[in-house]
Amino acid sequence: MACNIITCRCIQKYLPLLSSLVFFLIFFYTNAVVTTIADRIAPYYRPALPDIGHKLLPYWSYFQINNYLIIIAYVFIFIRFLPQSDIRVTVFRRWFFVQGIMFAMRSVSIYVTSLTVPQPGCITNITELATPPVEAFYVMVGIRSTCGDVLFSGHTVALTICALCWTTYARAEEYRPFLFLYRKCGCKRRCHCPEWLIRPKLDAVGDPMTLYLTTYFVWFYSVVGYFIIIATRFHYTVDVFLGCLLTVLTWYTYHAYVKRLLEKRRFIIARIFIWFEGLEGDASTSISLLNGPVRNQPTELPPVAVVSAGDARY
Repeated sequence: MACNIITCRCIQKYLPLLSSLVFFLIFFYTNAVVTTIADRIAPYYRPALPDIGHKLLPYWSYFQINNYLIIIAYVFIFIRFLPQSDIRVTVFRRWFFVQGIMFAMRSVSIYVTSLTVPQPGCITNITELATPPVEAFYVMVGIRSTCGDVLFSGHTVALTICALCWTTYARAEEYRPFLFLYRKCGCKRRCHCPEWLIRPKLDAVGDPMTLYLTTYFVWFYSVVGYFIIIATRFHYTVDVFLGCLLTVLTWYTYHAYVKRLLEKRRFIIARIFIWFEGLEGDASTSISLLNGPVRNQPTELPPVAVVSAGDARY
């Protein structure tokens, strides 16, 4: 009996994460289907459109590097957040959900308007022998490649979401193993680096408000990735621009909505997301993106309610 209760609680705990993963997979597949359709109707016979980024950046034919950039970003996200048991479920639940939303938006975007192919000599291996729903599975696992799914850039979306994960959820915890080793080696000298450089400022509920050393590197990596996407002619400059802009707006819109969920609980959609986020409390309860409901905090925080990362409870 006790075993059944524990199993039920585990399922309930991870059900929002599983639902987020299912949501992501549905629109990942939908995007692959639409990508196959868009690739078949793309005007390959027309020259590429004029593009400022293509004029300024030299052409780099090794376009496979774009996939490697994303793999590296994903690996570091998993290394960084998977061991952090207090927030890893939250991070990956929102990551899958926002990525699913972006796949849904991209499915509409690449279907309604067909642009010419920007990459010179790009040859699709999508065939007419199978229907788009079947070809989509080959696209998802990388067996088939496409050229006509241009506006907007999915690679840009993936890089941007990884950078936003670091910006929103990292509070310099990744330095702890190095500090531990530093002290174990008998070094007692304290680092005199500027506070703003080694850890972010936190608001009154413990959420990061500013960038710090690691996130500066992460965003630098992402921006370099944007330029490489353009240089390899994988996408037009506008594809990268809109991909980054829409991802940032969607990410912060959703997180701002989470902050106000308990105030909107009389609406059905808000109740669904309250369950999805695992929130409890009334309209006066402040919400931390990392710590969840925070008791005895005002819903409207004054501008001076800023603390240092060292004051946060991890």
